[in-house]
Amino acid sequence: MRRITFHIMMAMTLITILVLQVVGSLVDGNAAPQVRNGVMDVRGWDFRSQGLVPLNGQWEFNWHELLSPAAATAPRKVTYYAPVPASWNQFQLQEGKRSGAGYATYRLHIMKDDIDSLYGVWLPSIYSSYQLWVNGRLVLNEGTVSEDENTYEPSTRRRMAMFHMPGEQAEIVIQVANYSHQRGGIWQSPYFGLAEQTIRKSKMETVRDSILFGCLLMVGLYHIGLFIERRKDRYTILFGVLCIAMAFRIVTSGDMLLLSWLPMLSWSINTRIEYILMLIAAMTGVGYIRYLFTEDADACLRTYRFLIGGGSLLIGMTVSLPTSVFTSFLSGYQLYIVAVVLYIFAMNFRAIHHHRLGAYIALIGFAVLSVLVLNDILYSHELAPIRDLAPIGLVVCIFLQSLVISLRYSQVLTDLESVSTELIELNASLEQRIQKRTAELVHMNAHLEKNNKELERMEISRRHLFTNISHDLRTPITLIRGYLEVLQDEIVYDKAEQKKYIRLMLNKINSLNHLIGDMFELSKLEAGQVQFSKQEVLLEHFITHLEDNYKLELSGKGLIFACYNETYRDVPPASIVLRVDLDRMTQVFDNLIYNAVKFTPAGGSITIRIHYTAEKETIHIEVTDTGIGVREEDLPFIFDRFYKKDKSRNSSTGGSGIGLAIAKEVIELHSGQIGVESGQGAGTTFHIVLPAYRISSPQR
Repeated sequence: MRRITFHIMMAMTLITILVLQVVGSLVDGNAAPQVRNGVMDVRGWDFRSQGLVPLNGQWEFNWHELLSPAAATAPRKVTYYAPVPASWNQFQLQEGKRSGAGYATYRLHIMKDDIDSLYGVWLPSIYSSYQLWVNGRLVLNEGTVSEDENTYEPSTRRRMAMFHMPGEQAEIVIQVANYSHQRGGIWQSPYFGLAEQTIRKSKMETVRDSILFGCLLMVGLYHIGLFIERRKDRYTILFGVLCIAMAFRIVTSGDMLLLSWLPMLSWSINTRIEYILMLIAAMTGVGYIRYLFTEDADACLRTYRFLIGGGSLLIGMTVSLPTSVFTSFLSGYQLYIVAVVLYIFAMNFRAIHHHRLGAYIALIGFAVLSVLVLNDILYSHELAPIRDLAPIGLVVCIFLQSLVISLRYSQVLTDLESVSTELIELNASLEQRIQKRTAELVHMNAHLEKNNKELERMEISRRHLFTNISHDLRTPITLIRGYLEVLQDEIVYDKAEQKKYIRLMLNKINSLNHLIGDMFELSKLEAGQVQFSKQEVLLEHFITHLEDNYKLELSGKGLIFACYNETYRDVPPASIVLRVDLDRMTQVFDNLIYNAVKFTPAGGSITIRIHYTAEKETIHIEVTDTGIGVREEDLPFIFDRFYKKDKSRNSSTGGSGIGLAIAKEVIELHSGQIGVESGQGAGTTFHIVLPAYRISSPQR
């Protein structure tokens, strides 16, 4: 399940990044200079830092006139300014609404800085032939522009042109003719800028199409190979054909790479191939979803047959009718695509209802693709500002559908392995059964050996424990005995000296009593015999309790003590509650604080930092000192009982070595955790994590 979630998140991240890039470029275009009444002022525009300028706005427009550059630049009264990007079908002139067929001249006057650099213009697909003139010179010709339909030749490839533009002014004239497509004119944004930027944009468009083509082609061939290996799963070959159809459709649109690969093809043939591939992809998509969820297919069988028949009819129209005719039925093709999408969603929802494997993932992929296809449909009707998002959605959809097929094959392999295992068990010979039993015995012996080693380790630990106890009890008793013998033999006569020895004996007895108490305390904690009196304590009161307990005493010892509350600003400490035994928690902090005092020189600091994590409902407490620290090799054992002799910093101070073990038991009995970070000479930080929760109405 985690692997599936990872793939879904990666695909959604990819689509989000790519869409944001497109939207970002759109925003940049809106911030760029605009064409107003046939004039664009780019003076002060830094092309190197601000990039290309989209030539969007109101161009001079002359309908049914192919003006020469000299005629276009001659002083004359302009009768109409046409918006770019927009098809001329929607222009309202004196003669009424224009159709897609016709010819016209667009003219733009550019005012720029007097820099004689090499400039460039990137032209999108202009329907469906055009000529570009710059300062009276023909720099680009795509197709054959003519007033006569018989001498006109269509071609709509994206192109770029480079030229020098000396001086502060420049004229751009674009002659456009169209008799082959239902929509004519410049209905995508041209771009103007430095030559290297124009080349980069052109290359990026080509690279994008090439990458998408290569990815889809490889995925398609791979799934066709899967079908060859396992012909039972028809959805694999349908998915493969879908990928290949979409791959070749990409190279028939945009830069029309197919025409570069096969120059003998005409524009009209390329356009027919583009439409046919779109229909083939839609039909194979219908077949793919039907055979993917074949258990639910019968309920929508009539719809499936209707869609296959409708797609076949549209393919027949595309093959037989002229380009200008079948492109005029673009809305019909788009309605067919919408019907396909609705069928796919209906099948997907039925599959989800019946808990089919991969149904949710397939739905996400088709949902992303459907939204972006809808965007491109709206763009084709000039109702959306962003173009060419469908290929991005297609890649995401293909990726997720490949994941669904992979899940299906993984399930098949799992089932096969399960069946194979059962057959092997049923047909296993006596020798194999003996080997199995022998293996089990070997495993049991290994387990027993492991347990034996664990018992040996525990026995060694027990002996070490008694050795440490013996040492820690015998040492103070031996010293006390020595002091008593001195007094008994009347070696010391001075009253002050005698009081000193008595005071030393009392200190040793107190230490011995403290050690025995700690040992009993730790034993009861480990045995679960200690009753905790837990109560709800506000974090604010808990912080005040810590400050009151230690601040004055540590200041008297020449140490800096501070307690910091680092909870979020919108989560006041008065709204956070801990459920703790306050006396036991004081015992924990006594061990940590006074242990830190022993190893922190005067002038050092001991700080407590507390912050609340709302997601985990815990508080994280850090107790940090600037003392001598603990060696790295000693850190794993610092919470072990009696771990002190020449091993940790307790060895030089006479500590019992039990305090931290008690602290660990108390914290864990509060359902918390305690850990430590330190380094020789770098101070020590103890980390405590305790459960906490937030109340709706803060208390005081």
